[in-house]
Amino acid sequence: MGIACLPDFMISSAIRSGELVPILTDYTVHTGSFRLLWPSSKHLSLRLRVFIDFMHAHLFAPASV
Repeated sequence: MGIACLPDFMISSAIRSGELVPILTDYTVHTGSFRLLWPSSKHLSLRLRVFIDFMHAHLFAPASV
């Protein structure tokens, strides 16, 4: 047992299953930021494009907890 402050994308399934329970929700502040940097190029590689799309879909989309 304990208290942790974790990103929504890491714990959303645990909250849905009841393994974790949100507390102090009135005091939660979502002010974090995340940046992706890559070398300048006219065209992105397919690997990089897939990674960026994944990060956008899973980290930056609002969590439906």
